[in-house]
Amino acid sequence: MKKYLLMLPAMLLASLSIHAQTTKFTDLIYYASLKNSDVYDNIMQSNYFRQDYSIDVNGHEVEYFKNITGKPNTEKIEVGNYTKLYNGDILRTVHYTSTDPQHIINMIAQAKRFGLDLKFQGADESNNIYIYDNSFYAVSIYLRRDQTSGMVEIKQKEYLGIE
Repeated sequence: MKKYLLMLPAMLLASLSIHAQTTKFTDLIYYASLKNSDVYDNIMQSNYFRQDYSIDVNGHEVEYFKNITGKPNTEKIEVGNYTKLYNGDILRTVHYTSTDPQHIINMIAQAKRFGLDLKFQGADESNNIYIYDNSFYAVSIYLRRDQTSGMVEIKQKEYLGIE
């Protein structure tokens, strides 16, 4: 019984050092379909991120957010990049980066559960690369081979439906 009483404080101490990921893959997919102002409102309501800065890139505003909970500054979200189609439609891109490799591994698992098809899995000299795809999104996930960081890029795709 004494062993268990000694282990309890150790387990509590260990659980305090574990920090959860503050955003999910489904959140990032959702952000890819929103305007910057709507993404800003959603992120600010979560109380997990704050706006780091915004810059003007080729006439449109790109906004950067960083986490403020858990281990601050380990997760960043970038929104505002887009491609404008000939018919005026906008295809948005969301970038998520993390300095915690477990967050990227979690994103890989969440992308599988989301139902995306794995189109490519490979590596270059610095990254393990996972490319997922469906009719609406192209997702590229890069996990540094030295396990120091990673990035998720979600791009909306042009969907050609039958009218």
